[in-house]
Order: sequence, then C-alpha cells, then structure tokens
Amino acid sequence: MKKFNHFDLHFLFDRKNRDIRFINAEYIHPLKQELVQSLQADFEGDDNVKTVIAFGSAVEFRCNSFSDLDLCLERYDYERPFHCISEEEIDLLYWDRIGDRLKNEISQKGIVVYDREGSYV
Repeated sequence: MKKFNHFDLHFLFDRKNRDIRFINAEYIHPLKQELVQSLQADFEGDDNVKTVIAFGSAVEFRCNSFSDLDLCLERYDYERPFHCISEEEIDLLYWDRIGDRLKNEISQKGIVVYDREGSYV
C-alpha cells in the first residue's frame, strides 16, 4: 500500500493567507500554495481524480519563484487525462504511468493536497 504524508520529513510552512484551505497546505511552500489552491476546483470538478500528491521543490525549503509545481495524480480511469486551466508551470505525472523508483520517491516525500475518498487524510 502507498504511504504519503511523512510529515516528520518535511518543513512546516506558514500559510500564505487565510484563503489557503486545501488539505496539508502547511506542508507546501508558500510560493506554491496559491497555485495549489487555485487547482482545487479543477480536481473537484473532474470525477476521475482520486488523489493529488505534491512533491519535489514545492514541499521543500529550496522552492523558489522559478520552481515548477510537481504533481502526481491517482485516477480511476487510466485512459482519461486530466485537464487544468492553470497557465503556470505544472509538471503533471500519473501514478499509473511512472516507474517504481519515482513511485518510491513520491511515496516517501509526497504530500497529499487533494483526496476525494479521504484515504490519506
């Protein structure tokens, strides 16, 4: 079984503002919190999105204004792609299409930012 949210391995950040309300927002770098918040409607509106995990620099202190947002999506139907309207730089991966090495890294360092079923909260 996958395991995410190893909080003891992560920094605890301040929320950028009070409008940031997605799950585990305090583990996402403030430079990426508003972008993740803006994507929540896209996640909720696509009934194929099961879980969204942020990883990479967005969950680390090294994040900067040039960093992209690395997201990994778990989905119900592996053939249906996810479409978002964000024009900011997002690196989107699908859990069912990545190799074991990257799955292991995301499992260890990823932070769940959307969870339709409440499995990882």
